[in-house]
Amino acid sequence: LLTERKTISLPGCFLQMMFFYCLGTCTLFHLAVMSLDRYVAICHPLHYTAIMNNRFCLQLILSCWAVSFVLMFPPTIMTAQLPFCGPNVMNHFYCDTSLLLQLSCADTGFIEELMFVI
Repeated sequence: LLTERKTISLPGCFLQMMFFYCLGTCTLFHLAVMSLDRYVAICHPLHYTAIMNNRFCLQLILSCWAVSFVLMFPPTIMTAQLPFCGPNVMNHFYCDTSLLLQLSCADTGFIEELMFVI
């Protein structure tokens, strides 16, 4: 956005897509961790400090990051390995998986199912 160019390279597109989906997935896991924190605070108020100590909170946050990366890495790599043909032009603000799958010449059914399951 800071440059005058209105194009993005294919590796840059995949990197943008990976960060977008990893951060979005991580946000959902953080909401789940926050709800776990509130559950422990309400249902076990006297044991809260013993259960939700610093080490456990750090493990929860690191597992959110790790799981979101592990979930989003395979579809991104599989999409990056697809052959692309035709006009590689997307009239969108950011790179999206569905748009990249439409630009591909190969069968993308498995990747679409994988993304749906994830």
